[in-house]
Parts: sequence; C-alpha cells; structure tokens
Amino acid sequence: MKLEKHRYEDVIILKFTGEFDTFNLPAFSERIDRMIAAGDNQFVMDLRLLKFINSAALGYLIKTRKVLKDAGGGMVLARPSKFVKKTLSTLGLDDVFQMFDSVEGGVMHFRTGEDIGEISLEGGDYDEALTGSVPLLFRPQGEGDDTPNQVGRIVTLYEDGLLFRYEPDDGDDKISAGFKEGAHLKLKFRQPFAIKEYYFEMGGEITEVTKMASGDDDDTPVDAVRVRYHDIKSDDRTHLEQFVRDQDSWKDHAN
Repeated sequence: MKLEKHRYEDVIILKFTGEFDTFNLPAFSERIDRMIAAGDNQFVMDLRLLKFINSAALGYLIKTRKVLKDAGGGMVLARPSKFVKKTLSTLGLDDVFQMFDSVEGGVMHFRTGEDIGEISLEGGDYDEALTGSVPLLFRPQGEGDDTPNQVGRIVTLYEDGLLFRYEPDDGDDKISAGFKEGAHLKLKFRQPFAIKEYYFEMGGEITEVTKMASGDDDDTPVDAVRVRYHDIKSDDRTHLEQFVRDQDSWKDHAN
C-alpha cells in the first residue's frame, strides 16, 4: 500500500492507495503515531483508492480516532471506496466515522466557515518502505517439493487459523476448484509484528470455502479460504495467538 501525506494548514490529509491489512499495519501505524506524537491531531483520511481494509486495520483507525478526539482533534473519512463503505456497513460501523464526499469537505469539518477552494493531492510525501505486502504461499500438502507454490493474501488471522483469499491468474481455476473442506495445505508466510518479523511454516486444514468481493469496482469474486492450523510449532502458535489478542485490544479502545 502507498500512503501519501498532504497538509492544509494544521489539517493532515492522508491519501491511501492499495490495501490496508495485517501485513502493512505495523509500519503504517508507526508512521501515523509519529505524526500524532509530533502534535498533529486533525486528520482527513482519503480512501477513494483503498481497495481493501481488514478488521485489524479498522481496529487501529477506531482506536486512533478516539486518541485524537481525546486530544481535542479528530479523524474523518473522505471519499471512502465502495469496498470501505460496504465493510463499514457490514460491521455496523457506519456511525463511528464522519464521512465526506470530498477531501475539501473533510478539511472544512475542521476549518468551519473558511473558503478553502480545491485542494491538490498531487506530489505528496510518501515512504517507499510502506509500499508492497507479504504473500501467503500455499500448496496441497503431501505433494513433492517441486510442486509450485500458489500465492494468496491473508485477510484475517485467528487464534486457531487464518482466512486467505486467492484469485487465479489468467482465469486459471485449477487450484480454485481444488479447494474443499477437509483438504490439507502446506502454508508459508512472514508476519511482521510490531517489533520484529517472524517466518511461519505449518500445515493447515481447510474448514470453509466461500466467495468474496475482490475490492475492485466490478466486484469480481475470489475464493475466501478458512484454514485451521495443524503441524504447527508451539512457539509459532504462541506468537500468532498473542498477535490476535493484540488486534482485539485495539478494537476495545473504540468503546
């Protein structure tokens, strides 16, 4: 994901492009927290180009909104994408954030009565280190090491497993058609936690296969595969369980 920073007087405008999820949350939250620590407390989040956001990233935004409100500032959303609107509605979070149809509308929320004109969002500051994401590699368990890995993206981590999404390239549905409950997969992924990065390799049993929207405007469905861990090291399970508990604590800050 790419995060661009713009400023209108004392209002910070953050333009999100791509996907805001568990993988890039530590790096992005650290950057936003630094801005708040430096004294910025009025934020407009421009989400027009945000294709995907998961529960962990939403939990962070909810917590940060409360921090800003307690500091006498606030956070509003501008131009939320179709996917973001649908996600907020599904989770019953429509009334948590104030939303505006334009960035200018969001800025005027903090600059009441001012004629601010049109704000340019070109040429903003951004950190190259925050772009990109870490994939989940998987293949049917029991097949030889020469079997090529397929690439998915983790949507959510649970204490006992994970949910990932998979979209075949070039319309190839061979792997997709092979997803069925009870099937076993070999999983590999790197999870960046707040302090350091961990590498995980374990087995997983498919417990559910459904279709979900890709996050694009055409709502092309992709496979959403829920997997329960097995053949996992005890230390790895401990790290993953702690990460899930940390996510839950972020959401609790919204109350």
